[in-house]
Amino acid sequence: MDDAAELEPFLSEVHVEHNKTSLATSFPAVELPSINLPPQVWFLRFARCSIFSVYRRIFLVVLVVNIWQGHRIITMKRRSKYSPLLVDMSTAFALNMFIAILIRQDYIINLSFKICGMVPFATPLRIRRSLAKVYEYGGLHSGAAVCSVLWFSLLSAILTWEFLSLRIADPLIMMCTFTVVCILWSMVIAAYPAIRASKHNAFEVIHRFGGWLVLALFWPELWLFTRALGHQSGPSSPGAVLSKLPAFWLLVGTCFHVALPWMRLRRLEIKPERLGVGVHAIRLRLSEPVSNCVVYRIADAPLKEWHSFACIPSPDGHGGSLIVSNAGDWTRRAVNNPKTSYYTRGTPTVGVLCMTRLFRQVVIVTTGSGIGPCLGTMMKLRTTRCRVLWSAPEPRHTFGDQLCNAVMEVDPGAVVIDTHAVGRKDLVGLAYGMYNENNAEAVFCVSNKALTRHLVYELESRGVPTFGPIWDS
Repeated sequence: MDDAAELEPFLSEVHVEHNKTSLATSFPAVELPSINLPPQVWFLRFARCSIFSVYRRIFLVVLVVNIWQGHRIITMKRRSKYSPLLVDMSTAFALNMFIAILIRQDYIINLSFKICGMVPFATPLRIRRSLAKVYEYGGLHSGAAVCSVLWFSLLSAILTWEFLSLRIADPLIMMCTFTVVCILWSMVIAAYPAIRASKHNAFEVIHRFGGWLVLALFWPELWLFTRALGHQSGPSSPGAVLSKLPAFWLLVGTCFHVALPWMRLRRLEIKPERLGVGVHAIRLRLSEPVSNCVVYRIADAPLKEWHSFACIPSPDGHGGSLIVSNAGDWTRRAVNNPKTSYYTRGTPTVGVLCMTRLFRQVVIVTTGSGIGPCLGTMMKLRTTRCRVLWSAPEPRHTFGDQLCNAVMEVDPGAVVIDTHAVGRKDLVGLAYGMYNENNAEAVFCVSNKALTRHLVYELESRGVPTFGPIWDS
């Protein structure tokens, strides 16, 4: 298959003049100066950029609000026997669970990014850089999820006391309660960053099936709970009591939003194409229309592991493509034995690169196949000027001439580092130098987890607005 012919539609909107013949064999020589980063007090840097990152600040706010509400609920004078402590606690649990699920909804994510991205350049940079952190919304998800577990644990303790005091005599409610508590704490433990990183497939299974089981068990739990309340409060039927509980309606909403993405489960037709020579990366072309800066979740089987890939929209608006590089077991299978279709669910969500539109000029740092989504984004930006710093092993051999030429057409002064030829370079120093040299307003990084976190930390701690994926889901 002729790579140039197949990729020609992808390059049709790029019109910057330069010598394509010379680019076909090598990149222009670039000077890689040694940049001395300004020093900063270690403790302040660590506290602001690690302990009190935006993600953790959001988590802390959610936790503080729940503690405040918990103190108010526990110490308040009961209004009547129809508003017992257990009802308020069940409501707090259900509300936190609902928020944790809702903030992960595709349309909520896309709406949040769209609202933040509408801010004009005239807005002060400090406000724009704060809004660009919208992609750290995961702090709200994890904060609400942990608080829901704490609320249910407290609810379980009080139910146990009521059972031991013989005010609740139904053993079934205790069986449901202890089962749900065990599942919830298993999900929290599996979601701990170190455990999730080392056992990601196990985390995904526990999170998905454990979450579904909790929702399934919470229905009989609520029914048994309302039956116990009915015995305490009068002759009302359990159904009548159930319809008056806020937790019931919150559970209805939670179940709907959990099911909603799966209602759009479908097969995604794929046309695989080799990039360059070898088997390091592959391009998966999609047949359905693709928007800019979106991320697709794909899987071999619906109930197994899912993987997210940023998509490159086609310039003609018909379809798009994903670039998959060999970085693990699943991606290795996708590169070596690509399928003609994969499963996808829900609506494609926008990613961190969408926030480049908030700035007049940015520096985009990427490695390996990360150039794919970066290139797709840069080709669609009309008002933001992008500078590119790309590091990859033998980029022309791995990704093909046409894609590499497209990078130089979008940014003729792009700094492309062939790590096989010149070795790995200090991307932090180079990015800082390009940021200052071009009077850029922000730096975006799309790379592996370790490098992204390192680069964002080093630049953010020196006052450079830097953004990159945080792998929180």
